[in-house]
Amino acid sequence: MIKLALSDMDNTIVPMGARGISERMREAIHAATEAGVLFGPATGRDTVELFRFFRADETCYKTGVLSNGKRVLADGETVSLTLIPHEGLVAIADALRDREMFLNCYPTESNLLNPAYAVGVPSEEMMNRYEARLGFVGGCMDEVPKIDFVAATIACPGEAEPMEQQMADVERIVEEVAPDLRVVLPIPGWFDIMPKGVSKASGLDALLAATGFAEDEVVVFGDAANDLEILRKVKYSVAVANATDEVKEAAGYHIGACADDAVADALLEIARAAKCGEMPEFLRG
Repeated sequence: MIKLALSDMDNTIVPMGARGISERMREAIHAATEAGVLFGPATGRDTVELFRFFRADETCYKTGVLSNGKRVLADGETVSLTLIPHEGLVAIADALRDREMFLNCYPTESNLLNPAYAVGVPSEEMMNRYEARLGFVGGCMDEVPKIDFVAATIACPGEAEPMEQQMADVERIVEEVAPDLRVVLPIPGWFDIMPKGVSKASGLDALLAATGFAEDEVVVFGDAANDLEILRKVKYSVAVANATDEVKEAAGYHIGACADDAVADALLEIARAAKCGEMPEFLRG
């Protein structure tokens, strides 16, 4: 029986550009929790952004794998926290100067007014574009502040450059100046920076240790490259219809699209099945 449901955010339960989850999604999360199934995000986003995307409903994100596994919450308590080394972020910021890219750093302790620091932004137009597209608020800085950061991303528009080449360029830069770090791609032009060995999959290990659940009691929903490791780890891995081809191939099960609230439908079925002591229909066979 499913006891824990984890879902990616962007393009899995929140369409790109939307301000937050739908009311139907919120109702589905509550239906699952009332049926005894824990729900949580498995996302590259951190707590302040989740406050906004879940419309201040803490029930939706008090448990979860945040910041791509660098912060793990169980019933509101932090059970695992991995920071990004400051020297690595400084090296990356320096390497991006004079390029059409910039570094975003997310403080471990933040607030609604300034959840991110945008370092070395090439132009105001680029900053405005990313804020509108991704729904984040960034304070422009010349240097990486001397505080703790739990997440960081590289923004790279690269309209004229093929995505494969853009990925190779960003990977090369990070490998050259910060070899203990790596990048994963959740959406085009937005590269999450990760300490090597940390991922949503390693975050799941910490969450399972805290909750006592087994891997075969977990269902995970995803759509993009930063979901691959956790999807490959669990038996009940689910791709939304708008997922990348690689994610569709990695997932054991498939549902409708993010835009159609397919994960909400799946959660409602999980809630129904939990009350009956059985597996959800879409996970049978």
